[in-house]
Amino acid sequence: MNIQFPSGSGIKGFVYWLLSQIMDWGWVSYGFAIIFFTIFIKLILSPLDFFNRFFARRTQIKQQALSAEIADLEKIYKNDPLGFTRARQALYQKHGVGGLGGSLISLVSVIVTMVVFFQVMGALNNISHHNMHAQYEQLQGVYREYVEDKDAANLTDDQKNELSALLNQKYQETKVSFGWIKNIWQPDSPMASAGMSVDAYNKNQSEDNRLTTDEQKAEYNTIYSYIEVTEKPNGFFLLAVLSAVTIFLSMKVNSIMQKRNAPQKKAVQKEEPIITYSMRDAKQQNTNEQPMIDPAQMGKMMMWMMPIVYVLFATMQTSAFALYMIASSLISTVISVSFSFIIDAILKRMKKPDITHDFDAKIINPHAKYFKGGKK
Repeated sequence: MNIQFPSGSGIKGFVYWLLSQIMDWGWVSYGFAIIFFTIFIKLILSPLDFFNRFFARRTQIKQQALSAEIADLEKIYKNDPLGFTRARQALYQKHGVGGLGGSLISLVSVIVTMVVFFQVMGALNNISHHNMHAQYEQLQGVYREYVEDKDAANLTDDQKNELSALLNQKYQETKVSFGWIKNIWQPDSPMASAGMSVDAYNKNQSEDNRLTTDEQKAEYNTIYSYIEVTEKPNGFFLLAVLSAVTIFLSMKVNSIMQKRNAPQKKAVQKEEPIITYSMRDAKQQNTNEQPMIDPAQMGKMMMWMMPIVYVLFATMQTSAFALYMIASSLISTVISVSFSFIIDAILKRMKKPDITHDFDAKIINPHAKYFKGGKK
């Protein structure tokens, strides 16, 4: 079947155009076209991803250089997580660690990734709905041509067999399968059949293409009753499992790379304690404030939540979109490892950050006058 693409603009229009260009190669199936499409999308977004990782890695190097001071702050604020967070942030600001530029790049990267994800999902769904309608129109044409001069309600057994052969031949010509998946426009699930019910068809079509009258619905059901594979399961949840495994693998690799580059916890212990809280400062603290969520715990939570989300997407969306998710996760894993080594090689050639190890309580905490050794 020649894949038909709807018209559109913006990101969805670009998705239609790029997929149509890949399909014009002539030798790729639609399933493999989605994989090539995913590679192109990842390459287009890779510069933003690279700069996000590069600035994050530079921040980690600066944090490593400040590890001794951070260790001292942990001792000083061992009973005050919120105070430790504030003091650490003040220390980072003093030495230009992080900053608005890196945060903006990270935020833009997340936003762009999410926008592209949902736009591609919408575009692939639109392509699926468009082609399901095109397939039905061709089957409808075969059916109407055959029964045009016959009594459609009282066909003989020979006529039914002949009509069934014609409809199944057209279905085979127009179907889009991928491996074990009989219909790529449907989820890879034993609970989904290769053919849509009339209600599911209407739900996925624009208002102009919906079958609203009883006669139209009856004709749809009659046509698909002749198609031999439409009642068989469309898949076996394999894409759902693969999507969960690949996103977990991608996040796990990212976690390993982050731990590999993370600042060391241990630091050189200074000979003299620097400053400690006084009772007066303790009274100044707002006891209702809670420390921020631990990023490490959030990361662990997401590592188990995202596979569940991907399974839901894979079982509720088309097999075409599930293929995109799997390809995206695998390519992201390769890019993550590659960028990590490239960035390390670049940073080794760059000048190391100039960190002056002057530990000043007045700079670290705006309430330094309440500390021992500070102004009373």
